[in-house]
Amino acid sequence: MKKILKLMIGAVSSFVVGASIGLGVLYSVTVSTYATSLDEFNDITNVTATLSPTETHAIRKSRSSVVRVVSLSADQQIFSSATGTYLTVGGRYFVLTVSHGIHGPCELTRIEASEEYVGCLKVIEKNEGIDYTIIEIEKLSNRTPVEIPRDLAKRRSDFAIMNEVYYTGYPNSAGPLTIDGKIVGYMGTDFIYIKSYAWSGSSGSGVFSSTGKLIGYILALDVGYTEYGIDVLEDIVFVVPITAVNWDSLLRE
Repeated sequence: MKKILKLMIGAVSSFVVGASIGLGVLYSVTVSTYATSLDEFNDITNVTATLSPTETHAIRKSRSSVVRVVSLSADQQIFSSATGTYLTVGGRYFVLTVSHGIHGPCELTRIEASEEYVGCLKVIEKNEGIDYTIIEIEKLSNRTPVEIPRDLAKRRSDFAIMNEVYYTGYPNSAGPLTIDGKIVGYMGTDFIYIKSYAWSGSSGSGVFSSTGKLIGYILALDVGYTEYGIDVLEDIVFVVPITAVNWDSLLRE
């Protein structure tokens, strides 16, 4: 009798332990699935915790202010996709992007931010020489604008050689993708060279210093000449310094 009782107790104990393990595994899988849901890991502020608080702030600032700029030509024969930076001045909202990404009038230009779309209200300035355009838009609900002039880089250290920089853009219409780099040189006062990566669609991306200040915007890739002909240097990127932008036109608005 005692032997049978021991066997029954052992069977019940095994069942309880097995059930506990099974529930633990199920809970673990459920939590794991929840923690890696698409909405959570695709959140615009989801940045690794391995960086310093200052760098994390800079990257989040870059990601939370990025927008995609889509433009159609007047005859709707040409379609372009570029990147822009969401700005605010005096309670109004704007986007800074490259002029070569705008092929049509204001009414054929759209701003996308994580499946939110707004139209162009007004072109504030289109500078073909320096290749930038500032357009006014409605307020976006899922982006945080860069505040002008508070968030503009002003210190010499923000432009220093080997300073870490970050930008977020839509290379090849994919993204938003966040890419890092370092300032490696200058072309006089016209351009900043950064060692990074860019591709078609990255143009117009706001470039932020490691302290979270806007230092410029992506313009183009460098081009080199080899024994096989012209080649694109994908890791040397031209950045127009933010000091080249005529902010007076925006502040007057």
